Amino acid sequence: MAPAEGREALEQWLPVIDGLHIGQLVEIEAGPEAGRCGQIINWLPQEGLFEIALLSTGRFVQVEPKDCGSVVNCQGPATGGGPDSFDVVIGPRTNRDALAEVLSNSLLERGFCVLRLIQRDNDREQVHKMLRQFDSDGRLCRLANEVEEGYLGKGGRGKVMWLDPDDPSVPMGSAVRRNDANITSLAEILQPFAEDVLGAPIAERTPAMACMSMTDAEEAVYEHPTASDTIIEEFYGNWARSVLRVVHFMGPGESKVELTSKEDAPISRLEASYEINAGPNTIILVRQDTFDFWCDEPEDESEAFWLQSFLLRAGPSWTLGELIDGDLSLLASRGEGPGPPTGPEVVSVVALSLQACGKMTDHHKEWAAYTAGVDAQLEMPILRFEYLPYYSDEVDAPQGTTFVKHFSVQDGVELFDNKVFEISNMEAECMDPMYRQIMEVGYLSTLQIGLTKKLANTKSTHASVSVGLDKQEWPNMPVATSVATNNQLAIVANRFNYVFNLKGGSYACDTACSSSLVASHLGKVNLLEQRWDPLEWHIGFGTGLTLTVFSFIHGCAAHMLSPGGRCFTFNATANGYNRGDGTAAFIIKNGTFENERLAFFRGSQIGQDGRSASMSAPNGPAQEKC
Repeated sequence: MAPAEGREALEQWLPVIDGLHIGQLVEIEAGPEAGRCGQIINWLPQEGLFEIALLSTGRFVQVEPKDCGSVVNCQGPATGGGPDSFDVVIGPRTNRDALAEVLSNSLLERGFCVLRLIQRDNDREQVHKMLRQFDSDGRLCRLANEVEEGYLGKGGRGKVMWLDPDDPSVPMGSAVRRNDANITSLAEILQPFAEDVLGAPIAERTPAMACMSMTDAEEAVYEHPTASDTIIEEFYGNWARSVLRVVHFMGPGESKVELTSKEDAPISRLEASYEINAGPNTIILVRQDTFDFWCDEPEDESEAFWLQSFLLRAGPSWTLGELIDGDLSLLASRGEGPGPPTGPEVVSVVALSLQACGKMTDHHKEWAAYTAGVDAQLEMPILRFEYLPYYSDEVDAPQGTTFVKHFSVQDGVELFDNKVFEISNMEAECMDPMYRQIMEVGYLSTLQIGLTKKLANTKSTHASVSVGLDKQEWPNMPVATSVATNNQLAIVANRFNYVFNLKGGSYACDTACSSSLVASHLGKVNLLEQRWDPLEWHIGFGTGLTLTVFSFIHGCAAHMLSPGGRCFTFNATANGYNRGDGTAAFIIKNGTFENERLAFFRGSQIGQDGRSASMSAPNGPAQEKC
C-alpha cells in the first residue's frame, strides 16, 4: 500500500474516545500536567491512555481520557482572543487540508494568521546555542539603516544573518534547518489558494533570515553597514514582490508584535491595530498589502531569536518583441570597458549630483532613465510660458514662429530654500533660477565629501568652481530690479565660492552646447596644475533652464531644432536636437582615492574647427581629430 493510501486508511479508523479524537487540541484537567494544553497524537489501547504532545514544551505525556477536555472558546487575536491567543496549532497530527483551510480563511478575511508550533525545548535550545556561536564568530551583523525596518518591521532592530542552503556549519538535520523547512511547507500549503486569497500566486520565497535581539549596549557596538547598490536593489526587488511575511519566533524571550492596518488595505472592517505576544514557537503570517508590521524586543531585555522569510509573487519577465530579428547575441553581451588610467595624472570623480527633467534627482535615477529609454519630453507647460501664439507645424514658416512644442521640463525650479545658504529674501527673489539650481545641486555634491554649510562657515577650502551655462533668459523676464551684481554671468560661480568659503578660482563659460564640457575640462586642467598653489578639489557644473519661448523661435529660425520635438543628435538622421532643463555637478580630485572614487575622469579635450563652410557647418576632419 502506498504511504498516502495507508494514511487515508488509518484516518478512517482513528478512534474517538470520550468525544476526543487524535489531532484534537485538548486541555489536561488533572494530574501533574493539569492546566496545560496539547495535541492528542496517539491512542494507546492496551494502557487506555492518550499520548499528548504538550503545546508549551513539546514533551510527550500519557493521560487518561477522563482527565482531558476539549479546549473551548479558542479564539484568535482577530476574533476576540487576547494578545496570547492563536488561530491554529501545528503539531505531529495536524491535518494538512484543515491547516490550509484555516490559513486561507484567516488571510482572506483578516489579513494575518497566528500559529502555535509544537516543538521540543531542546530543539529551541539547539537553535539558541547555534546562533549564539555564530554571533561570537562575528557572522551576525546589523542590516543597513536604509533597509533594517523594511526587513525587521517598523521599530525593529537586531543582529542577523542570511541562511545559506549550502552552509556546512548548519547541518541539514538541525533544528534551524527544520524550522526553515517549515516555512517552505507553509508556502507549499498556501500555493494552490494564493491567487484567490492573496490576489497573486506565490512563486518563490526569500532565503531565511536568522535574527537575534539586541540590547541598548550592543547597539553602540553593532554599527549599520553602508547600503550598497546591491543591498538596495535586492531589498527593493523583494519588497516590491512580497506577498506574505512569515516570522517564526523561537524564544526564549517574548517579543511584542503590533499589526497596524494600512489605509488602502484590501480587507474591510479591520481594527486599527492588533497586538500579538509572540512567545516561543509562535509563527505569524502577515499580508504585506494589508498591515504594517511592528516588532519590539522583550521588555525585560531577555534574548529573543526568530527566523523570517518573505513569500514572493513572480518577478517580471522581459522578452524582445517580434519586430526584432537577426543575431541578438550582441544584446546579451557586455564588454569589460576600458581599464583605469595608468599615467601619474589621475583624476577621480568623488561626488555626483543632479536635478533634471523626468524627476531625475540623482545619477542613479538618471542612468535608470537612460537604460530604460525614458521619454521626458513634455508639451510646453502653460506655467512656464504660452507657446500657441508662436507655434506653426510648418518647418519653413516665417520667422517669429516655432515648429517645436515639446521640451524636457524640470519640475519645481521655482522652489528655493535661501535660508540654508544664508541668502536674503530680497536677493533670492531676484536670483536667476539657474543660479538657485547651482546652489542646491552643488550643495548635494559637497555633502557627499563631508562639507556642510556649517563647516564651511568656520573653515575655508582651497577648491575651485567652474560653471558652464547657455542662453541666460532670466534678465529678459519681468521681475523685480536686481541688486547690483545679482545676475551677472560671472557671479554664478563667485556666489558658490562665497557661500561655501572656497578660495580657489571661479569662472563661468558660455560656449553654447559645449559649455559643460569646457567648464569641466578647464577645471581638470587647473586641478592637475600642481607646481604651485595646488587645489584640494574642483567642482564643475553644467546648467540650463528654458524660461521663455524665444529660445525655440531662434533655434527654429536656424533650423537647429528637430521638427520631431526630440533630440536626434546620435540618431542616424542627425535631424536636430531639442532643449531641456537640468543642472548637474561633479567634484574631482587629483589621485586615485580608492575609498571615495565613483569613477575616473578619464579624458576630455576642447578645440575649434577653424575655418569651414560656414560658422555653424560641421568640419569633418576637425571632428575626426577630436
